[in-house]
Amino acid sequence: MIVTKKLADMEALRGLAALGVVIYHYLYGFVPAAGHSSAAPINEMVMVERPFLLAFINGPFMVSIFFVLSSFVLTTRLVREADPRVAIIAMAKRFPRLFPLTLIGALLPALLFAAGWTYNHQLADVIGSIWLERSGGVKIRDDWPEPSVFGGVRDSILLFGRGLSQYNSALWTMKYELVGSIFALAAAMLLGSRRKVGADAVITLALGVVGLTVHPLISICVATVFVTKYVAHPDFKIGPFTVAACIIGGLILGSTYKSLPEELLIDPWSRRQVLRLDWLAHGAGAILLFLGVRGASGSSFGAGSFGTYLGRLSFPIYVLHLPVFASVASGLILVLGYSESSVMLAFFVSMGVLLAISHPAAMFDEWWVGRLNAMLRRFYPQRARAQAVTADPAP
Repeated sequence: MIVTKKLADMEALRGLAALGVVIYHYLYGFVPAAGHSSAAPINEMVMVERPFLLAFINGPFMVSIFFVLSSFVLTTRLVREADPRVAIIAMAKRFPRLFPLTLIGALLPALLFAAGWTYNHQLADVIGSIWLERSGGVKIRDDWPEPSVFGGVRDSILLFGRGLSQYNSALWTMKYELVGSIFALAAAMLLGSRRKVGADAVITLALGVVGLTVHPLISICVATVFVTKYVAHPDFKIGPFTVAACIIGGLILGSTYKSLPEELLIDPWSRRQVLRLDWLAHGAGAILLFLGVRGASGSSFGAGSFGTYLGRLSFPIYVLHLPVFASVASGLILVLGYSESSVMLAFFVSMGVLLAISHPAAMFDEWWVGRLNAMLRRFYPQRARAQAVTADPAP
């Protein structure tokens, strides 16, 4: 994949977001918070408690960054050169674009489980990690069917409708990535390229409210399109003070996590509204961080090859990290015993394995996106064919 200089910062940010999700889930699974684990030896090693997390290990904030960046890249041309046909083709492309890696993300844990190579449940019994038991691997309790390889294939299709996966909990976002990208493309088509701030604000608000009934991430996608049209245009430049304010403000909002007291969560309705507010705060923070990084283009943030490389692998890293944790990290900790050193060693070994399998997955994904674009290019208007991109971030 060729990354333009203007998008290098976005690739680096996307790669850091993927790494942040990995660390967030690792801490959740293998370093349970005090009072939530029967294994005491490392409870004091890392304290990650609400109401605050560090922004870059706050999983929901990292996911919001994915959605902001995806919506930006999907619609940045559409809001400059409005063409409804291009938006409609892009909508039709979203499911086949997302599905192959989603299938791999569900099939890998199914194969590992069938081979007896997943150990998260055994380790969860040892350390008392509720998250590792219920979300760190293939779900085998409650009303879930007996896991199988065919079940993994079936799961990869159904999760786009139900937003829930039996085989890989990280894949819950695929439903909202699909729906959110369609909302974003629809918003770009309706907003068009003409600047009419009042009308565009009304359209954005209306679509955002409808999207909120599905999930706040959808509203975040819609809001990003408005920002893309009016703020983050190709010549977007802001001063260093504004850059710093956007980045700091984004990180502050991104560090909040279930910050309201439990006393306010008196019923399911209030819990749902608080959850929405949490997501909207993360979305606002992600947009601010995006603007800060975008406004600082020309800095060295995205210039390094590591940042670009990490961005290239971000989608495979996201969809594959939990199966690696359930197999490699859990198995290694069981063998070595639960301690600070074994947890740290297991993390680095898991990251090595994850990067090793993410590289070919990224190459396959790039090949598939190229083939998909080649198949659909003839449907694009003549002037848009040369601009059919071969890279398309998701999530």
